[in-house]
Amino acid sequence: MELVKAILLVAIIATSVNFTIGGVLEGSPLAVWERAKERTWRDQVVNSLDQTVVASLKDMGLAPEDLYRLYVKKPDSKIRFLWSWDKETQQKAAVLALYIKKQNPKIDALTAWREAAAFLHYSSKYNIPLSLAVAVANTESHFDPKAKSNFGAMGVMQVAWHVHYNLLMANGIKSQSELYDPEKGIAAGSLLLSRYLKHYKSTKIALKRYYGGPVGKYWAKVSRYKNKVENFVSDIEL
Repeated sequence: MELVKAILLVAIIATSVNFTIGGVLEGSPLAVWERAKERTWRDQVVNSLDQTVVASLKDMGLAPEDLYRLYVKKPDSKIRFLWSWDKETQQKAAVLALYIKKQNPKIDALTAWREAAAFLHYSSKYNIPLSLAVAVANTESHFDPKAKSNFGAMGVMQVAWHVHYNLLMANGIKSQSELYDPEKGIAAGSLLLSRYLKHYKSTKIALKRYYGGPVGKYWAKVSRYKNKVENFVSDIEL
């Protein structure tokens, strides 16, 4: 009798837990709970984002879950701020990510989102016009984080480590290779732009210093891209 009770107890436990070598059985209570937890998590991720973000992601072949997984994989990424940004800032991020991807279709969609988040974060942190930072990046590299010039300038905003390494290291960019990280490359360029704008009190002179050469053609190109991004997001003031 005791043996029968023991067998029945084992059967009840097995039915309740339903573990297999391959994982949780499809119809087990634990599997149902896991699916419910997944739905709740997904709903939270989706519902906390503005519909402009969701639509932009869909247009780029992504879903809100992809951004969350990116955050889990790269917890230091500025994409982590997306869920705490207000509706207007989320919209800017969405439109800017689309703009970056359209300007350079070779860029991975998630990289475009990382760059959009970084532009928003660092333009605010360093108090520089968002559209100017984006235009400089478009001029310098077409948003390619792996770009490198003959002069040795690197990353999205083509910053020369051998010229600026003291300033960069003092601001958290510890090695030359980090300039190839899309977000750190934007951090470096935005930092330099802010310094030049503050010092010279003139956008044109600041760009001349940033470029390091005759500013005529460079100024015209940056201005053209600045107008382009502003027109692209004409219904959202940058």
